[in-house]
Amino acid sequence: MECLRVEGLTRSFGGIAAVDGLSFSVEEASITGLIGPNGSGKTVTFDCLTGFYPPTSGRATFRGRTITGLRSDAVARLGIARSFQITGVFRRLTTAQNLRFAAARKTVSGNVARLLRPRPDRATEDAVESALAFIGLEAVRHELAGTLPYGQQRMLELGGLIAMRPPPSLFLLDEPFAGLAAGEIGRYLDLMRQMRGRGTTFLLVEHNMRVIMNTCDRVVVLDHGVKIAEGRPEEVQGNPRVVEAYLGHAAAPQH
Repeated sequence: MECLRVEGLTRSFGGIAAVDGLSFSVEEASITGLIGPNGSGKTVTFDCLTGFYPPTSGRATFRGRTITGLRSDAVARLGIARSFQITGVFRRLTTAQNLRFAAARKTVSGNVARLLRPRPDRATEDAVESALAFIGLEAVRHELAGTLPYGQQRMLELGGLIAMRPPPSLFLLDEPFAGLAAGEIGRYLDLMRQMRGRGTTFLLVEHNMRVIMNTCDRVVVLDHGVKIAEGRPEEVQGNPRVVEAYLGHAAAPQH
């Protein structure tokens, strides 16, 4: 069953197409990789799918409902969660407060009230406790997020997405493994696989090709905003256009 469909997605800036006629689909309860050299349009694609940029043309549907043109908060309420390249935690809040904020209903007044209220509502606290247990950060619930090791901050970010209400069913993760040690990557992947086993769907931007090839069910490859390959990891890995794109960018002079 199809979870996400992207059709002819284009986003231009000053007449230059950062994403150009992109089409692909993501199946329910799968892990799909969106890869390509730096500047190939991966993050812009995420921005268009999650309401940060309106596409110049094209459309995207989530479980049959059009999401292009919706605000980012409306996209989130439909059940789509998104992470960023820079760790999205509130450094001056504790681990539990970060999760409490994520679990609160997505209105400014509601978030502030629940964050400051001495006794938050039961549903929020249940979501916080469940996320803490799942990501393994119960022992640091009262520690400031800014004092946590980077790997734990990444786990906290994932926990915040998990704690969102309504619970997300599609996760768009932008380079979640950047800066993580091998053991931390393994732990993160283990959580992802557990979530997929429960029906969660992932669209993953990542430069770690070993992770992509060993984890993803399908891979979509971009270069200069254009899709140049799509298929199973073993199919994409040997595609001459993919090899040329990566080697060409690697061999280009650095300025």
